[in-house]
Amino acid sequence: MSLLIELLGSIALLLWGLRMVRTGVMRSYGNNLKSLARRSEGKTLPAFTSGLLVAALLQSSTAAILISASFAGQGLISVGSAFITMLGADVGTSVAVLIASQKFTTLAPLLLAMGVFGFIGSKVNKWQNVFRAISGLGLILFALSLIASTAGGLSELTQFTALLNIFEDQPIFFILLALILTYLSYSSLAIVLLSVSFLATGVIGVSEGLYLVLGANLGSGMLPLISNWRGSIQELTPVLANLIVRVVCILAFYPFVDFVATFGLKFVSIELFPAIYHLSLNLIVAIVGVIFSKNILMLAAKMLSNLEEKELSQPSFLEANNFAMPAISLASAKREAIHMAEISQKMVVSSLAVLRDDNIALRSEVIKNEDIVDNIFDSIKLYIARILQEELTPTETQKALNILNFTTSMEHIGDIINNSLMDISGKKIDKHIQFSKEGLNEIISIHEVVCSNYDLAINTFVSDDCELARVLYEKKQELHNLEKRSVTKHLQRIGKGITDSLETSSMHIDVIRDYKKVNSLLSSVAYPILIASGEILESGWKQKI
Repeated sequence: MSLLIELLGSIALLLWGLRMVRTGVMRSYGNNLKSLARRSEGKTLPAFTSGLLVAALLQSSTAAILISASFAGQGLISVGSAFITMLGADVGTSVAVLIASQKFTTLAPLLLAMGVFGFIGSKVNKWQNVFRAISGLGLILFALSLIASTAGGLSELTQFTALLNIFEDQPIFFILLALILTYLSYSSLAIVLLSVSFLATGVIGVSEGLYLVLGANLGSGMLPLISNWRGSIQELTPVLANLIVRVVCILAFYPFVDFVATFGLKFVSIELFPAIYHLSLNLIVAIVGVIFSKNILMLAAKMLSNLEEKELSQPSFLEANNFAMPAISLASAKREAIHMAEISQKMVVSSLAVLRDDNIALRSEVIKNEDIVDNIFDSIKLYIARILQEELTPTETQKALNILNFTTSMEHIGDIINNSLMDISGKKIDKHIQFSKEGLNEIISIHEVVCSNYDLAINTFVSDDCELARVLYEKKQELHNLEKRSVTKHLQRIGKGITDSLETSSMHIDVIRDYKKVNSLLSSVAYPILIASGEILESGWKQKI
């Protein structure tokens, strides 16, 4: 019993280490990783490489796949590019498994010491998260050594080996076991590493270890689909395509497991076997996926064709019977405000694809979303007005007004995208003109900052956190500097007589300034929180607005 508890504790430590790496990397370099994925649009090798790097750094193909799916749903990258990125992400976790499965006896304590002391000694948030990720790597390696020693003890227990012998000739059991464990741990990487430890210590045979790898791979394909099942068709299509090609390759590998187990040991050590097998499987999946990507995506789209898109046009959280309890009614209004913000955020994210690619279908969707935003905003205004008729405390009244201010900003953002940026895109499409390469890169850079600040603004509104509000407030100046540099460079290009710059002169400047207006509205989310904390005066806020 004690060995089982030690094993569970070791696995928990492994999962916690993976979580620390993921959290540290995303908090310190999350925007850079997202930018890498965005910039790979339309290019097979860059898209594959970006998925590989993101998954290797995050130690999670599921996280990388969900990021790619969200970009596809927002129209920021195509469904095809999202699918290729997902194939790269699966290979990335395979590389991470291969590295983590090596026995670095002194590396674990060294990484732990660097991470912990670095985190304690650093006062900069970004570096704290870097050291968090380093200590997470140390925990992963330390947990693997604990699992190996505990698994060695389990291999000597006659009751445990007798239980495994019952299922020795039933490979489906090991595949289902790995599938269930992958779902429970939310990490195929952890399960493959677990099979490495079990195999190295003799708890299971080589064939059983490889069946565990197949189950973990099947689980890694299913996890993003389960997590994102309520997403749009654009989000689900590449995720389902990734699962389809994975299932096909697993079925192809399944009959040859015993042969591979016998033949492969002549060339690969037993400690490396599961990791090499895992990498080989994912490389085959990637090759098949890239070659037949169009066919697989068509099949996935056909399977999803009967699913209906979620109805977003009507308020989802406004309950008419909650006015007697202001806390509940304010919570409902806040949830609806977030719903509205997510739709206007999708408009902002999609606007770049419309401007860059002259995407007429996506432009129509953005314009349609503006009507949805207006409809929800009207509902929230009436709901807040009804709340204010109740006997509220000063704090509750302020919360109601903050929600109204937030939704007003979101509605203004929708107006900017619809009335200005979509109008610009329409003229650009009609005149068949394009931004210069340098100008487009500047617009993309500014758009990335605005998208990042949008996430920050929503999180600030949800949490009412003063530190987040301070960061959001400071981001306003950063974008202002970007806008000034872009306008200056654009005018210099016009002075040099660059044709594309001349043709899109007013459009370029209008797009940059529209994104600046959007960012200013996002920054305004921070002001009520900073005023309440006394960090800025209310008069100063009014001047900045």
